[in-house]
Amino acid sequence: MRFISTVFCLLLINAVSNAQFKRDHSFFKFGVKSVSVRGDNISSRENFVLKPVIDFGFGINYNLSQNLRFQPEIHYSPRGFKAKYNLSDTTYFENSLELHYLDLCPNLSYTFGEGGHQNFQPRLTIWGGPYLGIGVAGRNIVSGLTINTKGTKADSTYSYKSSTFSNGLNRLDYGFNVGLGLQFEKFTQVGVSYSVGFNNILDDKKFPIYHQSVGLYVIVLFDDMF
Repeated sequence: MRFISTVFCLLLINAVSNAQFKRDHSFFKFGVKSVSVRGDNISSRENFVLKPVIDFGFGINYNLSQNLRFQPEIHYSPRGFKAKYNLSDTTYFENSLELHYLDLCPNLSYTFGEGGHQNFQPRLTIWGGPYLGIGVAGRNIVSGLTINTKGTKADSTYSYKSSTFSNGLNRLDYGFNVGLGLQFEKFTQVGVSYSVGFNNILDDKKFPIYHQSVGLYVIVLFDDMF
């Protein structure tokens, strides 16, 4: 899968470099999404709970045609998961993985309808492309509530924090992003996005786990931002 992603990026860059395109607006992307992980060794999905995060990025639009755009972007993307395991009616064990990545995202965007992205009427836009992420910071938080077996004191809570990328997690991540949105007045786009990772985030190859997320986003275009 790493080979396929690399070949896809090279083909995309080569196609764009040989195309006749014009630089358009720069843009700012802001989103709210729920992050989680997937894997064959994740035994109980019902233990995973909503983990909302905020992501954002900056990029540039290059017009390849009236409807097609190349949109390279640098994006800040939090990832991870949150899971809670109830041990009894009152006690529980909770695990929250918080990872922070900087992604390089060479996306392609297609706007449907006559006039494409130059049309001021609301129109449907679909975009997607590979991403390459570098982990810059992260931590793993384990917390919970335990019963005091002696019965002389109240139940106690505990919380432990540990670093991640230097403790069993890969710093490199890559995968694919895709989104569907509505473009308004040429300068604003709102929609939904989905991201899926292809690289095992664990050093242990026996238990592969991959990132994934789904969310909402807003794109605002600017004239001569850079």
